[in-house]
Amino acid sequence: MIRLLTNADHDLAYGFCAWNPALNLYLLGNMETLGLEADICQYWGSFDTHGQINGVLNRYMDGWNIADASGCNYEALGKVVDEHPAGAARLQDNVRHIASFQPYLRRYTAIEDVSEFLCDLSPADFNPECKPWPARRASIADYEALCRFYADAADMQRTPRGIERPLQHGRIFIVEEAGQIVSAVLTNAETKTLAMIGGVYTPPSERGHGYAGAAMVALCRSLIADALRPVLYYHHPAAGTIYRRLGFRDLGMWRAVRLEVR
Repeated sequence: MIRLLTNADHDLAYGFCAWNPALNLYLLGNMETLGLEADICQYWGSFDTHGQINGVLNRYMDGWNIADASGCNYEALGKVVDEHPAGAARLQDNVRHIASFQPYLRRYTAIEDVSEFLCDLSPADFNPECKPWPARRASIADYEALCRFYADAADMQRTPRGIERPLQHGRIFIVEEAGQIVSAVLTNAETKTLAMIGGVYTPPSERGHGYAGAAMVALCRSLIADALRPVLYYHHPAAGTIYRRLGFRDLGMWRAVRLEVR
């Protein structure tokens, strides 16, 4: 059975996704900040014949996440994605009991399928050494400057909504030179215990000075001070070098897919 979940199902859905908090961080973070009935954020549950939950599907705008267990009704959940009027542009394809959720999507096909390294940072491993560039936490007063900064950020590009949310429900740290943002990093999602870091970007003309390292150190300090374990995924080797130097350790792989209509 598949049904749309409501806020009354919060503890059930949260408990199911919490079995692997790093892998399911987006699902958990969306529940904590937006609940299960927001206009931009919905959840569906898959249940077995005994009423036990065995899958959770989450929509955030036109992005989709899935957490699964044995017996999950992937076909029915795929139909939800296919038929939803919001469409599907992104999929976090991190299922554990099948090779991929993509074959259950009939309307959409992958135009980019990227596997990245998922890692986290233990406070005991944190190495905060970096070049002493001044980094600070951004506020809503930095909104327009951040929109301009991320508008040309290649694969780290963020929409205005994607900047507004971490300013309100997460955190963004920036490094500035001559009054201009030269590097930024943010949290895509935060839960009670974890925070997913993303949006790590320095324009090509500003790279090689240690700006990103300074922004990352400031953000990680802030998260650890709030008892949140930093989590992130990366693809570029240069980024991995920075993260390992800070003390991040690999947990496994993270799969992200961009979709288009067939």
